[in-house]
Amino acid sequence: MTAKTIISIAAVIVLTACSASEDQELREFLSRHGSHWTEIRCDIDTPGPDRPSGWKGGNKEGYYSGALMGNGLLGTNMYKAEAANTYRLNVGRSDVTEQRIGYDLYKKGRLPIGYFTLSTVGNVTGEQMDLSIYDAESTGTLSTDKGTIQFATYVHAVNDCIVFETSATGEETEYRWDFVPFEAISPRVFGSGATVPSWYLNSEGKANPDAYRADRGDLHCLIQPLARDTTFTDMAKYYAVAWKEAAKGASRRIIATVTFKDTEEDAVDEAAAIIEKGLSSSSKALRKSHRGWWHDFYKDVAFLTFPDPGIESFYWMQYYKFASTARPGKPVLDLQGVWPTWDTPWPAIWMNLNIQLTYSFLTKANMGEFAQPLWDSLWEHRENLTRNVTDIPGQEAWTDAACLGRTCSYDLYSPLSPSLAASNQYEAGNLCWTLFYWYQQCLAYGDDEAMRDRLFPLLKSAVNLFFHIRITNPDGTYSLPATASPEYPVDNAGPDTNYDLANLRQALTELIEIDTRFGINDPMLPEWKDFLAKMPDFQYSCETGFKVSETTEFTETDHRHYSHLFMIYPYHMLDWNDAAERAKAELSIDRWQGDQGYSRTGKAAMLASEGLGDGALEQFEVLMTDFLKPNTLYAESGPVIETPLAGVSTLHEFYMQDWGDRIRVFHGCPSAWKNVTFRNMRAAGAFLVSAERRDGRTISVDVFSEKGNTCRLQTDMQPDELKLSCNGKPVSFKVLPCAELEDAGSLIEFNTTAGTTTSISR
Repeated sequence: MTAKTIISIAAVIVLTACSASEDQELREFLSRHGSHWTEIRCDIDTPGPDRPSGWKGGNKEGYYSGALMGNGLLGTNMYKAEAANTYRLNVGRSDVTEQRIGYDLYKKGRLPIGYFTLSTVGNVTGEQMDLSIYDAESTGTLSTDKGTIQFATYVHAVNDCIVFETSATGEETEYRWDFVPFEAISPRVFGSGATVPSWYLNSEGKANPDAYRADRGDLHCLIQPLARDTTFTDMAKYYAVAWKEAAKGASRRIIATVTFKDTEEDAVDEAAAIIEKGLSSSSKALRKSHRGWWHDFYKDVAFLTFPDPGIESFYWMQYYKFASTARPGKPVLDLQGVWPTWDTPWPAIWMNLNIQLTYSFLTKANMGEFAQPLWDSLWEHRENLTRNVTDIPGQEAWTDAACLGRTCSYDLYSPLSPSLAASNQYEAGNLCWTLFYWYQQCLAYGDDEAMRDRLFPLLKSAVNLFFHIRITNPDGTYSLPATASPEYPVDNAGPDTNYDLANLRQALTELIEIDTRFGINDPMLPEWKDFLAKMPDFQYSCETGFKVSETTEFTETDHRHYSHLFMIYPYHMLDWNDAAERAKAELSIDRWQGDQGYSRTGKAAMLASEGLGDGALEQFEVLMTDFLKPNTLYAESGPVIETPLAGVSTLHEFYMQDWGDRIRVFHGCPSAWKNVTFRNMRAAGAFLVSAERRDGRTISVDVFSEKGNTCRLQTDMQPDELKLSCNGKPVSFKVLPCAELEDAGSLIEFNTTAGTTTSISR
């Protein structure tokens, strides 16, 4: 087998105040959700396009079953190399990109770096490896006919270094350690099948100068210059891969790093300082500071258990993966994260689905700080968001507008031309969709300052683009010109795409709500209300369901993207209690045959929002069985990180939903999940919600209030059996009418005090 996920039990753990017992309970629980290998697989070198000397790859079996580690900037993935008796530790640094002027997928795309190799002296006779997600460390034993190598490796949580420690026996004390560089060239050259632009490579077929060694004594260092153009006369940046070994008897300790600086000297100096700092600390002290970060991380996140052991292990692995590949203060998470490959067509950030799904789960998971790099980037690069509009000829005067193109690098610069409508790529609503998740986070954290001072002006700019392009009809209503419905197989989607009608409607609603909340009385407020009132209805056909646009019906049902169904999810704009709207939604969901893994996460979330937990679980199980790789990575022509993370967001919908005007507890829970629990899921209103379900019935809900807001909560507990208390005292509440429940529960409203917990029970 490749990577065997250790099976958990559906445990309910009651964690009390921070203590040694809590640490032990967490350790025991998470120990069930690591991975164990008794056979470490390798990539299979299969025929493919011409490759530079030294390149390996082919089938990524090893990559998709390796042990993943990282700290949000540096990452490694350990698996077997193609060469006999050799193991590889892939190395990635998420900000290493091309440094050409301007933007396209070749000028600013991610670059692969290379991998370390461990070559045994003898022939391998046995291998075993374990990944602890609690300690964020991989350990194992490699047995050969010449001895054994016990190893432990991790990427330090707060210091940008890779640690590899071994204790060997016999002749294996002489195992070989080396580094294999990848050529600094766009992975799209080998992975996309597209024509490579003539300006990207020089006459020798190179995109950048060759790497070279620059050792300093026993500090091994490989330098890679990155050029501004193919003349190679102007170097923009340098990255250095450096490592140093310290041996003591049969034990060896290797500290490695990757630095990225403006000059070679700075890159080597920084690498030397990082490595010396690591080696100057004892192994015990370095490991303690590493583990301390991770143990604290798990204490703060929302805690969910699941009766399905595979789903439970998957869920906790995604927490681990996200914290390994994205952190506060680190780059925005693109499609590869800290685990890049050399032949992927996805060496950038995709803004028409991937970024949104990647960050969609963080608020409910109580991991809002991990989304901050995206929000900070949007604010810091707001001039580029405007340039994405004004750098298009004829739009130079639209300085009040902003948008996000389909792909971009970390500076978010990617001009979006209306001419792309002819190829269904004019995605005018990408920025609106992205900002929706910031809006959700602001509501759930009560972050009024960010909502008012940063989100609001960015949202205004995103909506202003639609003011510039809208069409005023003879009757005074408005329409949208041809924009895009991402990935639907049509040359020109046509006017009034449901994708952008939904994005615009949601953005206008948010602007009006923010203005009302803070009494801003923005001069555009009447215009927003007018636009919202005179927008077209969502395009619909009685035969085919919700359409792609006014002129394009949804006929290609085997379709990855649910861009035509955003009014159902994620925006929840339809009323499930309205028979006509429910029928429209059900027809549309049923006809849409999502043909990829992330399609399943979207469809499952839609069904959960309707309260159809059993159907939602069926969709999710297809994701688990048909699409996930052994180490829970996901691929479409190359690694794309968003789908497993979107799966976490979908699982949240099973347990708690906070759309509309209320918090719904266990609304989307499958009927087979009789006994489940969750703790500290974050909901709109700055609430942390915990709940327990026994024998298919909710028995308790706790609502911790951070800001003292009024809480409206829907539960399957009946009004006449409800008991509310806070600090041992009864809490008064209102029972509100709710046609949705049909006497199967209650919709209640109660006031809260900041810093207190309201307990709800039967």
